[in-house]
Amino acid sequence: MRNFFAEQDKARSNTRLLVLLFSVALLLLLLMTNLLLLVTLGLLEPAQYQDLHQWSDDRWLHSLPWGIMGVLSAAVCGAVLIAILFKQAALGQGGPAVAQALGGQRLDRALADASQSQLLNVVEEMAIASGVPVPPVYLLPEQGINAFAAGYSPADAVVGVTQGCIEQLSRDELQGVIAHEFSHILNGDMRLNIRLISLLHGIEFIGHSGYFLLRHGGGRRSSNSKDNGNALLLLGLGLMVLGYLGVFFGSLIKAAVSRQREFLADASAVQFTRNPAGIAGALKRIGLLAEHGRLRHPNAAEMSHLFFADALPRFTRLLATHPPLKERILRLDPQWDGSSVNPTASDKPAAAKASQPKAASAFVALPLVLLSQLRQTAQAPALCCACLLQQPQKDNQLALIARQLGQEFAGSVERLLPDVMPLSALYKLQLLQLAVPGLKQLSAAQFRQLSVLCEQLVRHDQQTDLYEWCVISWLQHTVGVQFDAQLLHRNDSCRQFSQIQPQALMLLAACAELAVHQPLQQQSWQAGLQVLGLTTDSALTTVSLEQLNQALPPLIHAAPGVKQQLWQMLQAAVQADQLVNEQESLLLYVLALLLEIPLNPEQLAALTTDPT
Repeated sequence: MRNFFAEQDKARSNTRLLVLLFSVALLLLLLMTNLLLLVTLGLLEPAQYQDLHQWSDDRWLHSLPWGIMGVLSAAVCGAVLIAILFKQAALGQGGPAVAQALGGQRLDRALADASQSQLLNVVEEMAIASGVPVPPVYLLPEQGINAFAAGYSPADAVVGVTQGCIEQLSRDELQGVIAHEFSHILNGDMRLNIRLISLLHGIEFIGHSGYFLLRHGGGRRSSNSKDNGNALLLLGLGLMVLGYLGVFFGSLIKAAVSRQREFLADASAVQFTRNPAGIAGALKRIGLLAEHGRLRHPNAAEMSHLFFADALPRFTRLLATHPPLKERILRLDPQWDGSSVNPTASDKPAAAKASQPKAASAFVALPLVLLSQLRQTAQAPALCCACLLQQPQKDNQLALIARQLGQEFAGSVERLLPDVMPLSALYKLQLLQLAVPGLKQLSAAQFRQLSVLCEQLVRHDQQTDLYEWCVISWLQHTVGVQFDAQLLHRNDSCRQFSQIQPQALMLLAACAELAVHQPLQQQSWQAGLQVLGLTTDSALTTVSLEQLNQALPPLIHAAPGVKQQLWQMLQAAVQADQLVNEQESLLLYVLALLLEIPLNPEQLAALTTDPT
């Protein structure tokens, strides 16, 4: 079974290697840019011009005007850094910003046609199967078969799919493509991909500057400044050549890193779907289609490494961001003889089969009426409130809802109660996961209003239980990132377990306290300490939910290896008595969501099996 923690660590290592390689490329560019500026702007003395041609002379390095070069280097580095920061700011919203930059339109289930509805169903299935929040889906008006996932973390991820993808693929093939993109979310590739975009943009800025000078510099010459005009033209040409040369080598690095991650994503997709024929069939169809996976959007070039298949034609394999289709297919279908895929009567395109939705196993226990209603954007806030209502306080809570958001909204909540209230806490959380896309379509003001109302519902009985804490924490982390970029997990601030040990022990204590009897609580506490290699003779102390709130932020921003230790600790604690009760399952499930802990399908199935 694939270890997603290890793959996330590998993605982080690739990021560090990438930054190192780009730094080396930038240093070489700086040296050549300095020499170009010195020559074209006449900043060298005549004797120094002569020394530049004598590379073997020991005095060559000493003859360079290092003071001037330092100033020039600072100016160039500053310009490149500003370009990188500007690009990062443009992509600051994470996944939605990337999707919009590619011309994607967010799908609304209320307005979706049959094939679009089927796509939304498949995305929901894969999200539940992989244990991540259901992401918003964007449709790209492109005829090639392609898709992408983008974002800084699972909480702000989006999935983008081309029109050709939903028109040309069967349901199983579409599911294989979406599972491939979800593996990118779990393997930690999305953040790496966004950083690639920003770094390449910074280097490309040098070339753009040269192009600007080349295009506009010569037109401002006069008879008195002919030499200066020629120098600007020469400078512009040189900067353009150097900049695009840097982009070329940067693209080589980008392509090499991207190709490595695609094989992993293909294998992970099979792990989720248990159907290698689905993703293999999608790759075969891409090979058949005249458009292949091509995109015509002007931003496709800088974001080509995000996609399921090559988004641009390549003149050389060195610049290809994806392995050859044949090689990917043979890894999934070793018996393939290279012939084209042959659609059969049972293998119709997705649009033709959209009227026959295939429910995910995770949905079986959820009432169909709820599944239908929560997919309506307007019902998502009502569902959140309905999941927080409790039978003894129901009437008073409905009255509070009516005062805050009106009688009509309270009526919507009340109509959901007969189906929502009988559900266990675990099923309610799964239900809320499906409401994420609808909640993310609220405005910032609407979300704040909903958050305040949910907190008031929780405090209505003057106490907060574990389930209520889970819902409020989930709402802020999973949906709140849409409206507060500071909540995004952009960087790993804690790389050593010792940095978060106090918070981890709070988590362990909260988990151990859920055991049924006091002796079992101490047993769970000791089991978790033993996994961490800590002394097991310390006493278990009580931890409040408010303390858990304070402990979560550093844990959320911990590195994958640290989160793996956290997860092993929690599993050891709940399994110490060989029985996982409902409260323990609930806490583990929500912590996996909040801490963005990737789980394989078997772990998730065991975790979400209702103990009742």
